[in-house]
Amino acid sequence: MDAVILSTPTQLHAEQAIACMKAGKPVLVEIPMADSLEDSQRVVKTQEETGTLCMVGQVRRFNPSHQWIKNRIDAGELTVQQMDVQTYFFRRSNTNAKGEPRSWTDHLLWHHACHTVDLFQYQTGETVSEAYGLQGPIHPDLGIAMDMSIGMKTPSGAICTLSLSFNNDGPFGTFFRYICDNGTYIARYDDLFDGKENPIDLSDVAVSNNGIELIDREFIAAIQEGREPNASARQVLPAMETLDRIEKSFG
Repeated sequence: MDAVILSTPTQLHAEQAIACMKAGKPVLVEIPMADSLEDSQRVVKTQEETGTLCMVGQVRRFNPSHQWIKNRIDAGELTVQQMDVQTYFFRRSNTNAKGEPRSWTDHLLWHHACHTVDLFQYQTGETVSEAYGLQGPIHPDLGIAMDMSIGMKTPSGAICTLSLSFNNDGPFGTFFRYICDNGTYIARYDDLFDGKENPIDLSDVAVSNNGIELIDREFIAAIQEGREPNASARQVLPAMETLDRIEKSFG
């Protein structure tokens, strides 16, 4: 075995990633790397101590839709003024996105919000200076909030509003609206549209139109080239710090 990809329940990620690194095996951890800041810090500390590659499956960094935005930001053609994001599922029982039962409980904050918190900081190139959250009632059986609202602001003034729900009886998924100084864009996974719903050609963004495949390609390339991958555990830690701040704001 040369490398490990962990697609196990969230609660196992930290311990398994640490075990892989201590065994000298490069590891790709499904999002999130952990469900607490303390465990995330342990993962990063182990990576630093062992020098073993550890990457986190932050797929939004790799979706061609978000890569197109990132490329224009890096070229100085766009500045994000606001991101408005909706993450909606219908999960009133312990099931996955396909409606299949499972033995562990997912989490709106540490999993689903993690996508957007990391992406917002990645796209703006800043760590948020203000972050707060509101959560609805705790589900009596699942023990988690089924509805959540998050607000963030960067030092330069960009803001992000994120709404999440497991109570939404309709189309599920995450939908991103980028309101920029030079246009508005709507990202739906690997597809991108302008503010008037005209599709944007992403064929020249990457070698694949599939964000998950692009994660795997980056993982293998980083191993072969002996370099830090995009979405390394170290790079993702600021998102986990922000999630911790949001969790503490719930009161």
